[in-house]
Amino acid sequence: MRKIQYIFPLLLVVLVASCGRKTTKADGSPKVSSIQLDSTSAWIGTFPKSDSRRTTVFTFTNVGDAPLEFLDHDVSCGCVSASFPEKPIKPGKKGEIHVTFKGQNKDPGKVYYKVYVETNGDPRVFTLRIHGQMTEK
Repeated sequence: MRKIQYIFPLLLVVLVASCGRKTTKADGSPKVSSIQLDSTSAWIGTFPKSDSRRTTVFTFTNVGDAPLEFLDHDVSCGCVSASFPEKPIKPGKKGEIHVTFKGQNKDPGKVYYKVYVETNGDPRVFTLRIHGQMTEK
């Protein structure tokens, strides 16, 4: 009786694990997500400092065969923020990354900032760039 007590939970764990999502292709190679960006650079225009909030959208497609997730990001300036899809992007589906520049505390001039992005796919890390021109008035 004591052996059954230990075997049943072990069999249950094996059964549950085998019912999980498949992480390999039919040929045995692993499934991987892969991001294809329409562009990695965006011109946010010429604008006055008094109206310096600018948002641009980077569109992408998951061209891999596993769900694409955004793990982390960093920005080159506190005047830039980015938002990413909260749910994983399924293979073949499109998504958007929104990047916003707020220049009210910056001096007028050239705008050039970066967003460093980490995903679970290929490439694992990539950089988005925004550039523009902020004028005094």
